[in-house]
Amino acid sequence: MSSRRALAFIAAVALVLTAVGFVGTAAAASPPSNDRIGGATLVSSLPFTATVDTTAATTDAVDAQADQTCGAPHTNNSVWYKFVPGKGVTTLSVDTTGSNFSSGVLVATGKPGALTTRACGPVSTIASVSPGKTYYILAFDDTGAGGTLQIAMHGPGPRPNNDLASHATVVPALPFSDALDTTGATTGANDQQANKTCGAPATANSVWYKFTAGSSDVNFFVDASSSDYPTGILVATGTPGALTTVSCGPEAVTAAAKSGITYYIMVFNPIGAGGGNLRLDMGESPIANVLLHAQGLVNSAHDAQLTGSYSCANANFLEIYGSLTEVVGENVATGSFDNLGVPAATCDGNQQSWSAKAIHQPDPFVPFADGDAATLAFNITCNDVVCTQGETVQAVHLVSSLPAATYARRTTRGRLRVFHRASGPVYGTAVHKTTATWGH
Repeated sequence: MSSRRALAFIAAVALVLTAVGFVGTAAAASPPSNDRIGGATLVSSLPFTATVDTTAATTDAVDAQADQTCGAPHTNNSVWYKFVPGKGVTTLSVDTTGSNFSSGVLVATGKPGALTTRACGPVSTIASVSPGKTYYILAFDDTGAGGTLQIAMHGPGPRPNNDLASHATVVPALPFSDALDTTGATTGANDQQANKTCGAPATANSVWYKFTAGSSDVNFFVDASSSDYPTGILVATGTPGALTTVSCGPEAVTAAAKSGITYYIMVFNPIGAGGGNLRLDMGESPIANVLLHAQGLVNSAHDAQLTGSYSCANANFLEIYGSLTEVVGENVATGSFDNLGVPAATCDGNQQSWSAKAIHQPDPFVPFADGDAATLAFNITCNDVVCTQGETVQAVHLVSSLPAATYARRTTRGRLRVFHRASGPVYGTAVHKTTATWGH
């Protein structure tokens, strides 16, 4: 074959291969038009839905700045939207359920590069909004590289079925959990009557539950601290319109239960109008009964060794701690003790032993001696959701050597109260539900 014919053959083969797609580089996919905040898609009215391929979307410094007050692990493959609420629109809900990647959303105000996050979370979030103000919405992949985004925005959700005390959701047994959009919930006369014996600043966007205690229900907790809006909780007995508060407070409360008694539980926004994604957990409260021996031992270092026993239930953690004070001549000896992290395996309801050393304060140095001392004792008992605390003050007789006799015991069990959650989400909170059709 001549060189001219060979070149012609090669050119023909190249033409054929190009035609069938084997030669040449395919054109790179272009980022979506709303990849950057300057090209944010305008949401002119609610409800709004869109489907976007975000695999070619990018992230930049504006995304990173907005995420500083959100805390999402990443804002990969992000796209932007812009919304100016009209008259009467006070809530904006953004939901990305149905997207085929791990999605997150953020709602912010301000200017690009100087944005203030108003709400954020994985999958969905709800923000309180003001008519006429501009809100930027960022949708992103919080772990990977994007995909098919399905985004929906709407105003207040529908009125929940348990908006009224007369339609309270029945809690059949403990433990119990519920997830609910309360943006469409209202408040009324029954809420206000129940709040007379609680004193919350407001009872906005309230929803109701009712629970009849069984024979094994002794003390239960109600926790809404994972919700993405401020929550208050009220537990009451009686009938709607004539309720008496048993327990109330922000985020989480505990209440003593009596078998056969029905308890009405109201969850609300205590600081004004605006609900959100309610995450409710109820269960048996972690509870401990701590006993302290009436005598303690002063050791050779003049510290005080305290001993006792305890039992705990519905718990996986127990801590016993406190302080000891003794008048020694014209001086005062003080010290503290902490039996941190009593093993979880011992919270089986049976009596177990505990001991702790009250170490005297080095400055001023006043050693413990034989005599009576006052003990301020606390116990913290936790499960996976909440913790409770008991406390009391009692006397302990300190001696340099203990006889072999059995010592009297005094209980340190006090009034239980919920004081914090044991764990929480990494960033934001969300209700993972199928996207609904919404209005406002």
